[in-house]
Amino acid sequence: MSTVLLVDDSPADRALFRLILGRAGFTVHELSRGLDAVAKAREIRPHVVVLDVNLPDTDGHAVCRSLRADPVCSGLPILMLTIKGHDDDVLAGLEAGADDYLAKDEAGEIILARVRRLVQFRKLATVSVLNEQLAQVGRLVAGIVHEIRAPLTVIRGNAEMIALEADADATTSQWVEPILRSVKTLQVRLDHLMAAVRTGPSDPRPVDVVPLLREALNLFLKGTDPRRGSVAVDFQTESLVPIVRVDPGRMIQVILNLLSNAHEAILADRPSGRIDVRVRSVTSDGSIRVRVDVLDDGPGIAPLHLDRIFEPFYTTKEGGTGYGLYLAAEILREHGGCLTAENGPSGGACLSIWLPLAEPLPALAVPVGTSEEIVVDR
Repeated sequence: MSTVLLVDDSPADRALFRLILGRAGFTVHELSRGLDAVAKAREIRPHVVVLDVNLPDTDGHAVCRSLRADPVCSGLPILMLTIKGHDDDVLAGLEAGADDYLAKDEAGEIILARVRRLVQFRKLATVSVLNEQLAQVGRLVAGIVHEIRAPLTVIRGNAEMIALEADADATTSQWVEPILRSVKTLQVRLDHLMAAVRTGPSDPRPVDVVPLLREALNLFLKGTDPRRGSVAVDFQTESLVPIVRVDPGRMIQVILNLLSNAHEAILADRPSGRIDVRVRSVTSDGSIRVRVDVLDDGPGIAPLHLDRIFEPFYTTKEGGTGYGLYLAAEILREHGGCLTAENGPSGGACLSIWLPLAEPLPALAVPVGTSEEIVVDR
């Protein structure tokens, strides 16, 4: 559902636009004062601003320049409203930064087509920027991984040679085996890291999601700064969870993103809190899927933002990028799954990952099991 901010002092004109856009499924927020436009746009982050050129408190061109100067609102598409034949207003509006203009007495179909075009343009532009940023990050990470892999290969090779030459009962073996185990673990982690930033299609395979989640939780906890606050993380799982089909690296990326968001939400509200990660099999729409819930006890998600948090570059955090949740949702969509969000019954936000099974199973083949609580330590 797309959102429009309509700034017009005429009740009749606002009613007309509200009717046209509302019938097409748009959510319309209305203002009669131009001076309130920037604050309202920062609050609701509309997909399009429809702005009358003549306002009682200021002119639309000044409002347009203010929106373009604001770092949060600068990229919003702006559709200026004018009176047919007033070419000077059109030119002034375009110079002020408007993306398009429209005569107020145009047919409803034209009004709707112009708004839809700007919404689509905004979506394409934001996704293009996102892809370029991810490509830059991917190139940087690929270079770092390459530099790490070379000496890691030397360490592994020499450790294997020592293991071959050492006597089976020699004391040396007790030092060599931990080195080999650690090197193999690091190589797997590097593969996962490369998969997390790799562009192109994902590479799903049958995976036991429980150890994968434990790996992601441990990576997250080791990367948090305890000086910022105390957030406990608990992991609960059924006794047996079906095998899913996912790209391990990208799934770790999704989990880390959800954990980071929950962690930041809690510490922005108070110095301590709790994150629960729960994994279980569920029956949804007649099929069995694995569901992973990341539930925090933070302030939750405002209803105004709940339907839009998966949009690219939509963020309510100061300094946030707005593409983490969008990317997570896209990764899961590529896997045949999805990401949903809701507020928990006792407060806090709950982000849920829904994953398809590697092989379809009849409902009776999945054991109910009992939940085992696991506290993930640093």
